[in-house]
Amino acid sequence: MESLYPQGPAVVPARLTAPSSNYRRHAWLAMVGLGGFIAVYVGLLAWFGWTAYRLAAGLLQGSGGEQAVWLWVVVACAAFLAVFMAKALVFNKRAERDTRALELTPAAQPALFAFLHRLADDAGAPRPHKVYLSAQVNAGVFYDLSLLNLLFPSRKNLDIGLGLVNVLNLGELKAVLAHEFGHFAQRTMAVGRWVYIAQQIAAHIVGKRDALDRVLATLSRIDLRVAWIGWGLSLIVWSIRSLVEIAFRGVVLAQRALSREMEYQADLVAASLTGSDALVHALHKLQAADDGWQRALRFAEREFAQGRPVKDLFAIQLRIIEHMRVVLNDPGHGVVPTVPEQQAAHYRLFQNEIAQPSQMWATHPPSAAREENIKRHYIACPIDARPAMELLHEAQALREQVSRGLLTGEAPDFVDTEVSLAQLEREFGALSLSRRYQGLYLGRSCTRDAGTLAALYTDPLPGGDLVQALDGLYAPEDGQAIDQLRERERQRATLQGLMDGGLRATGGVLTWKGTSLSRKQLPAVIADLDEELRVLRARVSGHDRRCRSVHLAAADTLAGGWPALLRGYLAVLHYADHALADLQDAQLLYLQTFHSVIADGRVSAKELRKLVAACNELQRALRTVYDQAGQLRLNAPLSAVLGKPQWQQCLPEFRLVEADEHNINSWMDAAKGWVQVTLEALGALRDASLEQLLAAEDAVAQQLRQGDHTPSSDTPAAAPVGYPLRLPGQERQRDLKQNLWQRFLAADGVFPSVARVAVAAAIVVGVLWLGGTLGQTQVSAYNGLQQPVTVSIDGQSASLPVNGHHVFQVPEQATHRVQTRAADGSVIESFDAPGGGHVGHFAYNVAGAALLVNWRASYGGAAQDTSRSLSTTRWESTRAEDIFSEPPQQISGKGSQYRAVLTAVSGRPPHQLLGDMPPARALALINAHARWDAPDAAYLEQWMEHLRQIAPTALPSLLAERLQRDPQDIVALRMQQDSATPAQRQDVCKRHIAAAQARPQSSALAYAAIRCQPPGPARDQAFVAAQTRWPNDPWLQRAAAAAHAQRQRLPEAQALYEQAARAPALADEVIPILVRLQRYRNLAVDLPALAQRSPALASTLALESGQGTEGTPYQGFHALARGALDAAVADAAADRDLQARLLHFAAASDGASAELIRKARALPATAGLDPLTASAAWALAAREGWDVAPARAALLQNTGEDGAGIARFVAAVQAGNSQQQAEAALGDVSLVGRGLAYSMAAVLLGERCPAAWRRGAKQLLFANERPYLG
Repeated sequence: MESLYPQGPAVVPARLTAPSSNYRRHAWLAMVGLGGFIAVYVGLLAWFGWTAYRLAAGLLQGSGGEQAVWLWVVVACAAFLAVFMAKALVFNKRAERDTRALELTPAAQPALFAFLHRLADDAGAPRPHKVYLSAQVNAGVFYDLSLLNLLFPSRKNLDIGLGLVNVLNLGELKAVLAHEFGHFAQRTMAVGRWVYIAQQIAAHIVGKRDALDRVLATLSRIDLRVAWIGWGLSLIVWSIRSLVEIAFRGVVLAQRALSREMEYQADLVAASLTGSDALVHALHKLQAADDGWQRALRFAEREFAQGRPVKDLFAIQLRIIEHMRVVLNDPGHGVVPTVPEQQAAHYRLFQNEIAQPSQMWATHPPSAAREENIKRHYIACPIDARPAMELLHEAQALREQVSRGLLTGEAPDFVDTEVSLAQLEREFGALSLSRRYQGLYLGRSCTRDAGTLAALYTDPLPGGDLVQALDGLYAPEDGQAIDQLRERERQRATLQGLMDGGLRATGGVLTWKGTSLSRKQLPAVIADLDEELRVLRARVSGHDRRCRSVHLAAADTLAGGWPALLRGYLAVLHYADHALADLQDAQLLYLQTFHSVIADGRVSAKELRKLVAACNELQRALRTVYDQAGQLRLNAPLSAVLGKPQWQQCLPEFRLVEADEHNINSWMDAAKGWVQVTLEALGALRDASLEQLLAAEDAVAQQLRQGDHTPSSDTPAAAPVGYPLRLPGQERQRDLKQNLWQRFLAADGVFPSVARVAVAAAIVVGVLWLGGTLGQTQVSAYNGLQQPVTVSIDGQSASLPVNGHHVFQVPEQATHRVQTRAADGSVIESFDAPGGGHVGHFAYNVAGAALLVNWRASYGGAAQDTSRSLSTTRWESTRAEDIFSEPPQQISGKGSQYRAVLTAVSGRPPHQLLGDMPPARALALINAHARWDAPDAAYLEQWMEHLRQIAPTALPSLLAERLQRDPQDIVALRMQQDSATPAQRQDVCKRHIAAAQARPQSSALAYAAIRCQPPGPARDQAFVAAQTRWPNDPWLQRAAAAAHAQRQRLPEAQALYEQAARAPALADEVIPILVRLQRYRNLAVDLPALAQRSPALASTLALESGQGTEGTPYQGFHALARGALDAAVADAAADRDLQARLLHFAAASDGASAELIRKARALPATAGLDPLTASAAWALAAREGWDVAPARAALLQNTGEDGAGIARFVAAVQAGNSQQQAEAALGDVSLVGRGLAYSMAAVLLGERCPAAWRRGAKQLLFANERPYLG
């Protein structure tokens, strides 16, 4: 065994076989592409399956209502599509190998398996699971595949082609097998396996038509009421197939790019084990080996037909390679030239072509590129020249066994190999293959260019010395011309491929005759080449005519039947060439038409007629051959070669009928055989007539040279009359251009491909969207609470910001589980909401905290609908088109139209939301906000105040709950103190003070503790000190600002009020105070801007301006502000309490009539009294000498700390004290308290009131808070 394992290289560069960056990049790209394809495919499969399950589960639970029947139809369609997708996953792809290959075993082939195992170990690859010996000129890896192989690798088998082993030596075979073991060792082979599995799935989806397609076709042909289901499903199936096909193209491109890198990598593995030359030499031999094998197979077919089966095809292969070396005049055909030892690293066996097939579709690199990769780091190593066949035990028996396996049926009696080789020698002894003819008759016709026989001769025929003329034929320069013509034709095809985009320039640069070209220059280069080709073709055709003419002239000299013999052979050759060309052209037309009409996957009636016409064109071409067969006359030599005395006997009886729309399928199956048989017969006739023509011309030349005028003993052959001619360039017209629709369906071209992908994607996306909405309930959740919440409906969760909303898509079912949590995780509410019994839309108003308004937006000429339906319902079904969003400004359509809208109102002051709401609903709304609004939310204190007024017993537990969640909830702390009785307040304050002491860093607890101190300078100073310690706490800012304002430190107070006004919780209250202060200081005030930040200020200004109060009792305040006192009282007549308040103000105003004063005195003692009106009533009563006790008591009771100061101030004014004395008596009071005192002074003193007091009252109080003071 050791002697059969070639020696490896002595030195191998480190990391030679390490994966390159290109390799790794392409591996990742292939993985990403494959992963994307699988994700999309599995996603679609899962979605269809889940949709069917989800809808069915909902329907079985009783959902669907009136739409249940249609939803069951959708369930069936979704299940159908899920099965359609899933069916492609069920496959078991057996390894693609030659079933005639022999499985080899270690027992039968010990030397081979020892060789393979050692080579696998040296390559670091797993040993092959099984080894097969086939007849192919190849070696490769193959394995079985199923869906399980996505996870579990298949065991790899090795196929060794005996046609390859037959032509290689041991060193070269080791290199080839090392290359295959390099693939065994590649981890990226898994990518190829995965891509191949994906390819099976894609091919199953795109190409396979089975029972499901028949179901669709049947559905589409039923009554229209059912057929639309089949049409719709067919469209969806088409879209899925289109997307799968296009998507998989990308996967294939990435995998093919990786395959090229894998080939390079495997080549380096081979080089590391066998050196840089062995694999290159094997690649060089492969082309000759493959050509020889194909020729050997055709030879075997001919011999089998003649009853002489070939025993050893591989002996034939080797002999053919030898003969083709002579025929092609290529000494290097199948033989490796000697590598120069001194320049081995730089020697290149393969040369770069002008262009290569586009790398987009190539899986194997060009041989020149592979050689360059292998020799980039040259590794010297001797090549074991012993035949590779020595590895096989009983090699000759294996050769004969494999040869026998290529035949089907019972094994015939094989002839000896010597007999087959002798016949092969006779075939290669054909004159047309002789190098004497300079290759002029290899692979070309010498008669196709002529439309008549006369055109194949010169006119007149040559005269003079004919022997000299004969000697001048087939000169070496004529061979050079034909070689040059073939080379130029190959170059012309390459350049055309470059211009069309099917090829790419080697290395990315196109070099032509030493000059680099751009694609724009190609047309001009091709035009120049066409002119060169025209000259070359004319020269070669001229030589053809000269050969025919000189020999015919010589035959005319000899006479004796020779001229007629030559003309007869040439006529038969001309007929055979044109008959072959005509039939091949008709066949090509038929095939191109067939592929054109099926390109889009369906055949229309028009396309079917077009295909039938092409079929019948082929049928007529065939029939012409058979109809004219009787006219063709064979002579004895032709009959001997063809084996039949008559040409008709070489053809079967013609029984192919014309095609029509009914028999098209069977006709196409039958036509294949007829075309093949006829082409083979015509080819044999052409070869025989050419051979006899050349033999006859040789005989004429020989007799002329010898002066022998012996007449010919052969009768001339004769061709039919009027046979079809098919000159080059006169092929049948082909109407194969596809229209836009066909190109769209076939994705032929960039634009059609993009369009088809776009349309198919749109359909699939539309189906996904529609399926997602069917059986789904939309729930629009709105958070009217003034803190973020998390809403969960049937397991779906979403975070809703303050005054924000979210639309849930949940399965339609009888009930929906709803749970909402606060930002700290506390459960706000949890309940089971009723479903609709049908697909619908629900509105969820979190905690019932928002005011819901149902209304209609009008469009076009529709009258504005002012009706409004208000509610605070927590859960309701709705048919509104715009839910919690603004309706569009415009809609399409004509005439008058309405659009239902559901609007949520939140984030407003309580009085705006409550309005005239029934008490029970009002209490629920108040409780929701008082319980769950954030501590820093605007209006929280107002909500709590409302709750204290209408449900005082509910407030303590609510406050305790809030403080348990957040002990520093400052609004709750304040409300605990303010709502407590004097006895309770002591306990509350003890707790607050203790909490503040326990957490000295808490500004909120410190604030609450300070509030527990008795009112006075000490508490005010404590607030100022705390604000200094915690300068950013808004509550301390407000308290310190109030302390400064009481002591007339107005700039300091304003600065702190401005800071406190930035806090949402304080803005509504503080901004009006800030306006009073700024006006009192005679500063400019931006009322519109401040009113936007404070609804309380906006409402106050609206009362003064009358905006929005028209037609309501509140418009009396506007009248009061402008001094229309009687009107002010009259406007409020509809509201007795409001009228009483206005009457107090009006009677105390400047210019009040005696009647107004009389009416004010007539009011009940406490009617209309509040902290503001009480001051006016007290001052008026004191001025008029009435009883002041009721008004005085009301003011003192409701003004807190300010009341005592106001009382002292009034007493001082009544006593006639000076302005300074009265101010001193007033002392430290709030801005509002000071304004009330000044307004009372204005009422008491009238025109005698100091201007500063009158102005101060107007600055510190708004028009709705005081009498009219001019």
